[in-house]
Amino acid sequence: MAGSQEEEGLRRLRRTSGLSLDAEGRFLHRGEPITHARTLELLHRSLRREPGGCYMVSIGRESAMVAIEAAPYAVRAVLAGAGGEHFCLRLSDGTEEPLDPSSLAVGADGVLTCTVKGDHPARFTRAGQLAMGAHIEEDPPGSECYALFVNGRRWPVRAAPGGGAGEPAEG
Repeated sequence: MAGSQEEEGLRRLRRTSGLSLDAEGRFLHRGEPITHARTLELLHRSLRREPGGCYMVSIGRESAMVAIEAAPYAVRAVLAGAGGEHFCLRLSDGTEEPLDPSSLAVGADGVLTCTVKGDHPARFTRAGQLAMGAHIEEDPPGSECYALFVNGRRWPVRAAPGGGAGEPAEG
């Protein structure tokens, strides 16, 4: 009995950690930005999705749930290949990966989103959006429809499901 009470106490502490990720992909603790570079690097690199769908950070034996405002990953930069043959995304956890153009979408707030790391949502930061926006064209002109052209193929920029960049998740 004591073991199950201890586990429940740990789960409660993890849920009330005060850690969150804002819409720009910044870690906060109880609403205050975390600014220490090495701490941020460690938090971003240890972020994992649990089987129930919530996100947690685990460092050593300690773990805590993270409330996600918009998306667990942020696209901080877009690196374009020669002639727009491909696009590489630099993510908030310091990794880079190719853009899946079929996952590119725009929310009701006008912010671009995509899917990274298999099936995790990512939201473009201002810098990432500016870099990606330079490669998106209105197609056809005057239609208010947009597309990304990669290797001569047209990839429509679709509306994000639910009209937004993703529903806030408490974890």
